[in-house]
Amino acid sequence: MTRASQFYKRSYTNGYEQKVNYYLERLDQEIQNEDVDQIKFCKKKLDYFLGKQIEYISKKQHDLFAERIGIADKW
Repeated sequence: MTRASQFYKRSYTNGYEQKVNYYLERLDQEIQNEDVDQIKFCKKKLDYFLGKQIEYISKKQHDLFAERIGIADKW
C-alpha cells in the first residue's frame, strides 16, 4: 500500500449503510430506465457493500460481546 493510499483511505465509522442505500436507489432508477449495463454495475456494487456491511455488523457484535464478557483486545 502506498503512502498516498494510506493517507486517503476512507473510514466508514458507521458502517456501509449509506453506500448500500445509495446503490439500492441507483439500482431502482436503472431498472426503471431499463439500462442493463448500469443494472449490472449497481448490482455488483451493491453485492460488495452488502458484504462489507455484514462484516461490519459481525465485527461490531463480536466486539460488544467481548466487551461484555471482559475480554479486551490487548494488541
